[in-house]
Amino acid sequence: MARLHLTAHIDAPVDRVYQVVADVEQYPAFLPDVLRVEKSGDVVAMTLRMAIVPVRLVTRATFTPSESIDLELLEGPFRSFHARWTFTSGGGGTDVAYHADYELPVFGLLLAGAAGHVLEHATQKQIRAFAARVRALAEA
Repeated sequence: MARLHLTAHIDAPVDRVYQVVADVEQYPAFLPDVLRVEKSGDVVAMTLRMAIVPVRLVTRATFTPSESIDLELLEGPFRSFHARWTFTSGGGGTDVAYHADYELPVFGLLLAGAAGHVLEHATQKQIRAFAARVRALAEA
């Protein structure tokens, strides 16, 4: 099983950062790789742009306000996938951590290194977009 762990600091209160990350239905407005989001209860279905191919990822999301968001795979391009966002106060803002454990399907094992790099790059872009969204909302 592959793992990804990223951290970042966003200069804003925990509640504000959490609200931006938890508002999944707004992702298409500021995350260019998110084409569509449908949320029904704790099920979140996203259509993502992976290179030139749209990919559907459906997760069960557990939202713990201002603390964490857990994602568990229901359907998608992984054999298994569990991710967790955590939000803690620190340094006058919010320390954000993203941890994912995932397993690619058999054909994906041949591309595991490349897939891991793509996932890491996409998540780093997502964190930067969250920070920009937080700043934009604070200025509005």
